[in-house]
Amino acid sequence: MSNEKQSFMDKMTGFVDKLAGPMTKFGNIPFIRAITNGMIGSLPVTMVGSIFLVIYLLGSDGGLTTKALLPFLTPIAGKLVLVNSLSMGIMAIYITVAMGSEYAEIKGFSRTTGAVGSLFAFMLLNYDSIGNLVVKAADGTLSAGAAGISTAYWGSAGVITAMVACAIAINIIDICYRKNIKITLPDSVPPAIGDSFSAIIPYFFLALVCWAIRTLIGFNLPEWVGTILMPILGKADNIWVYTAQQFLSSLLWCVGLHGDNITGAVTATFLNAWTIENQEQFAAGVAVADLPYVWTSNLCRLGQWVSSCWPLLIFMYKDSKKLPQLKPLAIVSTPPAIFCIIEPIMFGLPVIMNPFFIIPFLLSHTLAAIFTYAATAAGFVGKLCVNLPWATPSPLLGFIGGGGSIGGLVWPFIMCAMGCVIFYPFWRAWVKSELKKIADNEAVNAETANNA
Repeated sequence: MSNEKQSFMDKMTGFVDKLAGPMTKFGNIPFIRAITNGMIGSLPVTMVGSIFLVIYLLGSDGGLTTKALLPFLTPIAGKLVLVNSLSMGIMAIYITVAMGSEYAEIKGFSRTTGAVGSLFAFMLLNYDSIGNLVVKAADGTLSAGAAGISTAYWGSAGVITAMVACAIAINIIDICYRKNIKITLPDSVPPAIGDSFSAIIPYFFLALVCWAIRTLIGFNLPEWVGTILMPILGKADNIWVYTAQQFLSSLLWCVGLHGDNITGAVTATFLNAWTIENQEQFAAGVAVADLPYVWTSNLCRLGQWVSSCWPLLIFMYKDSKKLPQLKPLAIVSTPPAIFCIIEPIMFGLPVIMNPFFIIPFLLSHTLAAIFTYAATAAGFVGKLCVNLPWATPSPLLGFIGGGGSIGGLVWPFIMCAMGCVIFYPFWRAWVKSELKKIADNEAVNAETANNA
């Protein structure tokens, strides 16, 4: 064993490796991969629904402003929001299908079989009967309408049920296939038909299991999630847990690991549910200040990278005359940085594994987490309720995503200013070090030329 004294960076790398290992293993569990990939697979529906919600807000009185910003859309504003209702409003359906498809591929059988089986299980776990829908008349009275099923748990309240349905369906199908408990048709039969017949027996068993859980036992999983489990998960929506997650993510980044992806494997499930619930309640007319969750998927975008990479980009332009190599990097990095795509700066400057930047990077992200959460909880920044693409420029994300929040518009610039203050002394030390390297190299080259 070497007696050589470890450097600070070596110790830090070793510490982070210990933390990163278990979380990386967790993210690589097949079911967790299916959840993550399924969420990503259903993201286009979320985005399209969000776009229509934004258009609706711009075209409706009282949307983002008292008077519609795009008044020519006002006559059809109510029709525009329909797309949001049929996307975000029933998001659990899309997630169920996407997760089933992804999990089936991981297990090695037909994606279609997995997607349909998961949706079948989801329906069986939701309903124990087909009853009459309640209809509200114009005078406010309630009466029984036509036979049908309620979609109450097809939105954010059904996301956990979607995961359970996927786990039950795919594992039952997988067990049946591995034990050869299926109908096997001759090879001459088209694959699509063969897959359909081979799924009959596995579907029968998953139907028995889900039917027994919901109908025979009477366990209402969606309702249980809404009344018991989600409030427990909701305890994570606090400044301490959020700050700890942001600190860990930035720590992982410092040693070259994608901290957002690693910690996101743990937090994505409930953050997506909270984001959807905020959006649903906002679309239903709940005021931004009264929305249930502060911590949503894109909250970190209002403070995380704008407090670190934006200041560094500013300093790169500032000192590009002293260090000419900075200017082309700054020019290339600017368009992505506007949209919080930070890899060119993180790997190009670099920030990763750079002992000059590790302390300000951790400090800026941690303080940004504390201040951003506190400002949102206090109402200065609007709670995010429009699920915009993650690459939306942070000021626009804060303004539109926060339901027209002026505080959300200016907050990223406040965090950028804070980051400039934090990074400045460390940046100066780094520039001084780089200039010294250049001077030393020039001196060595001059001495070599004189001796030649």
